[in-house]
Amino acid sequence: MAVQSRDENLRSVPLYQFEGTDVWQEGDDHARLRGYFPLSPGTPQASEVAGEDIMLVCIELEPGNYLPTHRDSNEELLHVTAGTVEATVGDETIELSTGEIALVPAKEPHSIRSVGRKAARILGIFPNDELTATFEKPMEPFGTNVITIGPDVETE
Repeated sequence: MAVQSRDENLRSVPLYQFEGTDVWQEGDDHARLRGYFPLSPGTPQASEVAGEDIMLVCIELEPGNYLPTHRDSNEELLHVTAGTVEATVGDETIELSTGEIALVPAKEPHSIRSVGRKAARILGIFPNDELTATFEKPMEPFGTNVITIGPDVETE
């Protein structure tokens, strides 16, 4: 797979125009999202563009659904691009609407719930090209609660 480097011509990467990957936790009908990592070649529905020191995750949450509590190996900037969510970071919960952001410190437990009438879309921006997310319960279709994504991670 060709990966764009800084020496190549600029390429655009369309966000949210993708099939995405459905992700869920067994036994909880609302622990369900659709996502993809557009700057991480080798991950489901990713583009061929890769960042050297940045990772981006795109998440869609239908009303009432949520991204379960987890801890990320890196700090994360959450940017709501559509809809309204409740973001819980540690013991605090705030509401974020379109255009608003929140910073999640590395390894801090956090979750995101769609609380609006329409699907919410969130960008998670990470200052590294590798990420390990540790959930309280296994996430499907991965079959594990520890998910690592990055250029040196072997994919099946």
